[in-house]
Amino acid sequence: MKKSLLLLVLVTGCGGGASEGNDQAGNGAAPAAQTEAGAASSAASSATALTGLYESGSGDQKNQLCMVEKGSATQFGLIVWGGNMHSCAGAGTAVRTDDRLTLTMTGDSSCTIQARFQDGKITLPSTLPVGCAYYCGARAGMANVSFTRTGTTAADAAKAKDLAGDPLC
Repeated sequence: MKKSLLLLVLVTGCGGGASEGNDQAGNGAAPAAQTEAGAASSAASSATALTGLYESGSGDQKNQLCMVEKGSATQFGLIVWGGNMHSCAGAGTAVRTDDRLTLTMTGDSSCTIQARFQDGKITLPSTLPVGCAYYCGARAGMANVSFTRTGTTAADAAKAKDLAGDPLC
């Protein structure tokens, strides 16, 4: 129960409404060219952006990882299900460097996970720091878990649910 309450407090700030500004300063391009350039830029940024929902598994208990970029920081929340309704759950900050994604839990135990990010898929390593066990129940673990991107917006990220059924992000 203490972990659930802590998790709820930690992930409260994960979501939020980031709005895109209308940046059409006069650069001399025709409106159609600006629209095409904006669409290409938007498509490129969504391919490299982290914001969204990543999932694996099936049924009501999908493993979920959500991320929301806020300025220069990216916040995440995750839940991984194990046997007998045990789970791993946590939240923190994410930093992407090329195909590496560093997930640092914010909580009572030190846990920094060096995951791999490739083609919209996030894969956690087979060996995790000892402190990461704090975030898991007895019959759950995060080692070797993969998440595939199923949504690319903050609204998609808000679909991820914590242990109490509230949004993770």
